[in-house]
Amino acid sequence: MKTPYLTPSNFCRKYVVGLLLLCLVAIPARAQWSVGGKAGINWSTVRYPKNVLNDKASYIVGGQAGVVATYTCNTYFDLQLELLYATHGYKDKTLIFNDERGDTMYKGYSYRIHYIDIPLLVKFFPIAGFNIQAGPQLSIGCAATDSWKGVEAFQQPAGAELGVVAGLGYEFDSGLFVDARYTWGLTHSIRDAESAFESRHIGISVGYRFFL
Repeated sequence: MKTPYLTPSNFCRKYVVGLLLLCLVAIPARAQWSVGGKAGINWSTVRYPKNVLNDKASYIVGGQAGVVATYTCNTYFDLQLELLYATHGYKDKTLIFNDERGDTMYKGYSYRIHYIDIPLLVKFFPIAGFNIQAGPQLSIGCAATDSWKGVEAFQQPAGAELGVVAGLGYEFDSGLFVDARYTWGLTHSIRDAESAFESRHIGISVGYRFFL
């Protein structure tokens, strides 16, 4: 039995409406747009199915970079949309590939997917500068590379993934900002996976915004 998928339309409708209502709970006191860019590093892995015994996917290091657009709703809330290029994946030091004769060709495996990540976040500022951020993320898998050269179609990236982002950040008056986030994948990152293989990743980034 295949794990049910969340459809993009249902997921986005539920969370986007909620985010917009949260941002508009007060009359804008300092409504303002800003745009900028950011770049950083991430550590990512996937959740293996339960039937893969005594084995666990490990974290792999990747990067991210892109642009951000932020709308300041009021003193306490910002709404931020990002468009990022990012690499995520996983590695497994114990996974083995044998040829037709049973001889070991590769021991250990690493898999990296190139994404366009589109998070939509609400940022709550309990005190000036410091913020708590959360929201949905759509990830579009563009290409993939792995360490098993010459082994075709072992794994293919899913066309699109949905996830939830949560994190902390700090913004300086100069426009400089820093973020630390964790992302839970809600759908498979591997095409045709019947269970599990949802992504998990931690990211740290730094960026700069220009106020319009």
